[in-house]
Amino acid sequence: MNPLRLAQLEMFCAVVEEGTVVGASRRLNCVASNVTARLRELELLLERDLFVRTKGRLNLTPEGRLFYRQAVPLIRGAQDLAGLFADKTPRGILTVGALDVALQGYLPSVVPQFLENCPGVELRMLMRPTYTIERMLMDGEIDLALTDGPIVHPMMDSRFAFREDLALVLPQGQEVPQEGQHVFLFNTDCFYRRYFEIWLRKQGVTSSIIHTVESYDVILACVRAGLGISCFPQSILAGVAGERRQGMEILYPADLQGSEVYFVWREPGVTDLARQFVDFAEKLHSFTKNE
Repeated sequence: MNPLRLAQLEMFCAVVEEGTVVGASRRLNCVASNVTARLRELELLLERDLFVRTKGRLNLTPEGRLFYRQAVPLIRGAQDLAGLFADKTPRGILTVGALDVALQGYLPSVVPQFLENCPGVELRMLMRPTYTIERMLMDGEIDLALTDGPIVHPMMDSRFAFREDLALVLPQGQEVPQEGQHVFLFNTDCFYRRYFEIWLRKQGVTSSIIHTVESYDVILACVRAGLGISCFPQSILAGVAGERRQGMEILYPADLQGSEVYFVWREPGVTDLARQFVDFAEKLHSFTKNE
């Protein structure tokens, strides 16, 4: 069966609502013969008579009444779609992949105000580790990324968002990592994990057992219990206060430098909606810094 066309439905509904083919042709600004031809095509496709034709009149058949009831919402929906972007209000579904540090420390001040200014935008914000975000961006699964940068790639471009410092977290009374000591870190697709592993080797710590634990709360509990050490982003530690900091040493070694987090997008260019989000975040944080 050939698919129905929107023009056929529009002409059918116009005839029903205007009462005649001539009235429908005037409403649609076309010749009456065109309307008649489209109605015939529609009835042939459906293999049903939609009208009872008498001299000078068109009356709906029972099948025609049912078809009209089903067609009206489709026509109205199409009209709504045609005007979806007419008022230039930002609209769309924007998918952003972000590091946990961005969702914890940077985006909470951005997202509420962005949505207040752009109520027609639906946001999908996904928390993923560094290398997963980069793969999703290359595959077109996300529109925009907030990840470690800058990114040097011929198919990507980036803009600085914020700097993330890293802290060395040890059991209370300990000031340096020890050879053979247990280490608690996130999964291997996390940039900070690989960065900290390299840092440990530079400190001469090469035989430690590294546990993969994807929970900051569990990692902190293990460190407080004296079972080992970890590396924490400062944005995550900012939410750890009071009793949860007891039993630990939190240090910021000069050579554990952290990283810069960037907005990253695919070339040949960021989408209009993604660029609006980046511009808004940059302007908001520039204003906040200057206060």
